[in-house]
Amino acid sequence: MESETAINLFVKKTGAWVAAQLEACTRCGLCATACHYYEATGKPEFAPVWKVELLRRAYEQRFTLGGKAKVALGIEKRISDDDIKEWSVYDFHGCSMCNKCSFVCPMGIDIASLIGSVRAGITAAGAAPAGLVKKTEVQVATGSPNGAGRQEYADWFARTAKEMGKELPIDKKGAHTLLLLTNLEIAGFPNNLPSIAKILDKAGIDWTLSLEARDAFNMGTIIGNGKVMKQLAGKIYDTAVALGVKRVLVSCCGHGYTTLRDKLPNVIGKPLPFEVQHIAELMGILVREGTIKLKEGYFANGHTYTFHDSCKIQRAGGIMDEPRLVLQQLVGDSFHEMLPNREQAICCGGGGGLRAIAEAYDIRMAAFGLKIDQINKAGADTVVTTCSNCRLQFKEGFEHYKLDTQVSGLAELMAQAMVE
Repeated sequence: MESETAINLFVKKTGAWVAAQLEACTRCGLCATACHYYEATGKPEFAPVWKVELLRRAYEQRFTLGGKAKVALGIEKRISDDDIKEWSVYDFHGCSMCNKCSFVCPMGIDIASLIGSVRAGITAAGAAPAGLVKKTEVQVATGSPNGAGRQEYADWFARTAKEMGKELPIDKKGAHTLLLLTNLEIAGFPNNLPSIAKILDKAGIDWTLSLEARDAFNMGTIIGNGKVMKQLAGKIYDTAVALGVKRVLVSCCGHGYTTLRDKLPNVIGKPLPFEVQHIAELMGILVREGTIKLKEGYFANGHTYTFHDSCKIQRAGGIMDEPRLVLQQLVGDSFHEMLPNREQAICCGGGGGLRAIAEAYDIRMAAFGLKIDQINKAGADTVVTTCSNCRLQFKEGFEHYKLDTQVSGLAELMAQAMVE
């Protein structure tokens, strides 16, 4: 039965930490107001505390007298196959794993991690959304969720090298920095690579690309499959070690960055022999230290800009000041903050795999409506972000709502405004 598979995984994951987290919840409901899907739809099922209900029931019914009594008295039912399918909608269609609920919890509960455990159980039970399952299978087979393999990346690197009029370093042993891109950038934002290449070259950084570790994207993280997550991240680890790099630099990808920085050391059981850094942080450091100088106000051209805090890069990664430093130099007084921002920022609605779940389109567009309200209140006509997935969500959202608002990547803007 699907339910038995999920319950067994829930029980396996219910150690002392999970038990303490579940017991600490007072059902105060503050997490609900932090969830953009709950706020956008008004559905109580999208409240974060409800999304972990299956994990709570499995824990209580297996380990507590109260939970066993509830089942014996008919107050509460055991988890069924229908429950697994129902919660698949709540935890995949109505959650981007943005982690804002954890930040507002007065009890300090890491709700997002608990939701991740529920996702893992649902996936193990075979009830994860078909779109995510397919992309996971494709990435395991080819290296990228959209099927872009070694040849597609080699062609992209060759085209970019031709456009730039210079060779790009590929699998260069002894390089200091390994640059990881994503499949989203091949089709959606091909200018990301030449832009980041120009920044790294300008800073005098010895760097390389790789045809082995091609894609920072990790469908194992998205779908809650630890084995796949370790397999995909492990390939990057092995390549970085083989090349002898000191830093793995992740381009405009949020969960790929936090998977390598936070999850990988835990699953391999030791510190990484290299630094994991996001391009948003590096850009800010290069400008702050004067390694790269920018033409101040280069984009102060009548447009009004705002910055979108991506959940994994800014909220989870803590990289908040660095991109703002760069953007403020580029646009000056034309930069207007959205409110709320930084760790309290509202998710774009397209993370956590939602853009690959066709059935979740209406839900994620409803959530995106909250971002439109923020942008309008900021008086901005251009949004700048450091995450390609967020950028695609903004593009789709603006088209859905028939708006002329634009979205740009910070790396592309910075590459255009460097002082030669």
